[in-house]
Amino acid sequence: MRPGEINVDPIEGEFFSTEAIGSINDALVRESIQNSLDADDGTGPVTVCFSFCSDSDIQSDPDKQQYLNDLGPHLAAKHSGLQGHPFSREPFDYMLIEDYGTHGLQGDISQYDDLDDDIKRNDFYYFWRNIGRTRKESTDRGRWGLGKTVFQAASRINTFFGLTVREDDGRALLMGQSVLRIHRIKGIRYAPYGYFGVFEDDLALPIEDESYIAGFSRQFLFNRLGKPGLSLLVTYPDKEIKTLNCIWSVITHYFYPILSGQLVVKIKDSLKNYKINASTMDALLKETCFKDLIGRLDLARWAIKRTEDTLIPLKMPEPGRAPKLREDLFDSEQLERIKQHFAEGKRLAFHVPVSIQRSDSKAFRQSGFSIFIERDETLERAEDYFIRQGITIPEVTSLKHKGIRAIVSITDPALSSFLGDAENPAHTDWERNNKRFKKCYRLGVATLDYVKSSPRELVKILTKPKKGRDENLLRHIFSLPFIAAEEPGGKGREPNVSGDQEGTHEEPISGVFGSKPLQLTAIKEGFSLTPKANAEILPKNIIVRMAYEVRSGNPFKKYTPLDFDVAAPPIRIALYGARILLSKHNVIHLEVQEMDFRISVTGFDMHRDLRIKTFP
Repeated sequence: MRPGEINVDPIEGEFFSTEAIGSINDALVRESIQNSLDADDGTGPVTVCFSFCSDSDIQSDPDKQQYLNDLGPHLAAKHSGLQGHPFSREPFDYMLIEDYGTHGLQGDISQYDDLDDDIKRNDFYYFWRNIGRTRKESTDRGRWGLGKTVFQAASRINTFFGLTVREDDGRALLMGQSVLRIHRIKGIRYAPYGYFGVFEDDLALPIEDESYIAGFSRQFLFNRLGKPGLSLLVTYPDKEIKTLNCIWSVITHYFYPILSGQLVVKIKDSLKNYKINASTMDALLKETCFKDLIGRLDLARWAIKRTEDTLIPLKMPEPGRAPKLREDLFDSEQLERIKQHFAEGKRLAFHVPVSIQRSDSKAFRQSGFSIFIERDETLERAEDYFIRQGITIPEVTSLKHKGIRAIVSITDPALSSFLGDAENPAHTDWERNNKRFKKCYRLGVATLDYVKSSPRELVKILTKPKKGRDENLLRHIFSLPFIAAEEPGGKGREPNVSGDQEGTHEEPISGVFGSKPLQLTAIKEGFSLTPKANAEILPKNIIVRMAYEVRSGNPFKKYTPLDFDVAAPPIRIALYGARILLSKHNVIHLEVQEMDFRISVTGFDMHRDLRIKTFP
């Protein structure tokens, strides 16, 4: 470095270490696949391969040592920024990331600036010689010019190599980059960015010698020669980057383009090869115990199969005013039918129009997005997924309603460009206070909020009750005629249950009865009661008492027949090896006849917790 140069240490790697998704593994998968999808050559699905490789100690292999040997003193320098680097101390582990069905890093390899307005797009120049600068198109997934820095951030020695074969001219080009901090070796100060290549007047150029590239490819198992695309070698990958973690990240962040046939991902290690495509996804989830993802995949498949003309269309909000998702955007005659379908658990698909206006234009661009929504009573929380051009934006969330899942898909170029301008460098959120975004659009913040809040506002509309009285609204929950006969005025009354309550054991529905010989088990919509496996003696009579949990106080004292009645629908009792002496209100009195008796009680409200007492 020259004496007058400003001292600046690289900080771009921090964009990935502070992601809310919290993982360098996630960042590596997200950014590498995103770059590959942006380089799609249009011939078919893009294929991305992640390969984990381990070799013998690099210091005992001169063929591999030559590629990193001159880097050693820089890695060992006092101020390099590395904490106990593994070079020369550990076996040489590395990771290959290769894509196919892409056009490679095209452009003039000698370009070193872009200040002329008529310069053509140059992927090679922006990949190797720029940080935080890009000329990607407005519809591309990457926008900040920072995604490529994840490759050095994923290496424990901040070093990676890249071999590209270009679609346009067929040239094979090999380069490497190492990103440290400003450091000193033998009194000489070095800048943070170092290159592997050939040099002309201080400009690093790629190696093009065919025999050299062939040798490099053999050493590191590259499968690139003659095939357009990009191969990257990440040296000493972060310990967090593992096979199963990669599978999880791929499916979590790119399930939509995989299911739609745009993307295929292969993951290889020394034990097994995995192929992730639309037909293998479910089996792979079961094999890897990632079954919690199956629900979103089922909704995504259904959404992908639908055509534009099957979407329920909403009306365009008035251009020039802040858009709001309200009932007046629906066809009034159709809305009640849609609400009924949603209440019945049917999946729904909507097309939501929106207009976009740039600050420097009076014209409005007509755009829109799709919302796919369903009820799923097995969900412990709400799930919504916002997907721009196939990539999931994980920090954007809107739904608060438990038991509902939604996918918001944005594919229209105008809206995709709008949201891309609001995206943070890690592509995990759309930020309304982004200065660059706010200056570009009229009503930009209001339009962004309209998109982000759309699942929540849509559910509010779909669950809003009709005006006036609905005599049948709660008939599937309450047995009103029976209650009226028992208790004029609908007041519930504590049933009179005989039996010794001293030392009784009180458990939530999912509990087990301590030292008692009974086993309580949660089942769908209720519970079952059976003997414990080691029970030798059972009581002749068992009284079971039930009540819904309450925020405070004793749930049994606050029970009312308006909650449920075990003698009336929807409560159902299935019995084996015992007979019922009494079933009324919230009490069941059993007489045990067989040692392997079983009673199952179902039909309770799945949105409420159940408390159980027994009196043997």
